[in-house]
Amino acid sequence: MKKITLIMVLMLGVLTISAQEKPRDSKDAKHKTHRKKGGKKGMHRMAQFTPEQIAVLQTKRMTLALDLSDAQQSKIKTLNLKNAELIQQKREERKDKKERTKLSPEKKYAIANAKLDHQIEHKRALQKILSKEQYAQWDKMHKRKSHTLKKRGMHNAKDRKDRKDRMEKREKTMKS
Repeated sequence: MKKITLIMVLMLGVLTISAQEKPRDSKDAKHKTHRKKGGKKGMHRMAQFTPEQIAVLQTKRMTLALDLSDAQQSKIKTLNLKNAELIQQKREERKDKKERTKLSPEKKYAIANAKLDHQIEHKRALQKILSKEQYAQWDKMHKRKSHTLKKRGMHNAKDRKDRKDRMEKREKTMKS
């Protein structure tokens, strides 16, 4: 009788432990907590702001991270404003193109070349504004951010669209 009772208590304990819900350690579970209402994340949140607002927010983030002086803040804000206006202009151009035609290799090369030229110009401007220590810190943060975006598959439009489609499918299955 004692053996049967002991076996039943052990089985009850095993069932209780296995029945408890375990926390998920998948990438999807981690990212769900960071999603805003409406399912938009990351730079999509910035799309709702004006270029001036984006420049102010970016400048404040850089000020907190790099301990910028007032003179540096004003120069960085001007640089960020110019960059935000360019990004908004490119975004509007993409929206205006209703029909998605394939770009020729020459056009792709020209776009990639212009983008890289802008990045080089931006880096040189930051080097002039920031001290060596501040620039090293910014470069480290920038590389980490770029690496994270590439790791998540956010570095090109096709990956973003595929990811968005997967998320929409997942949300539909969760609702039903």
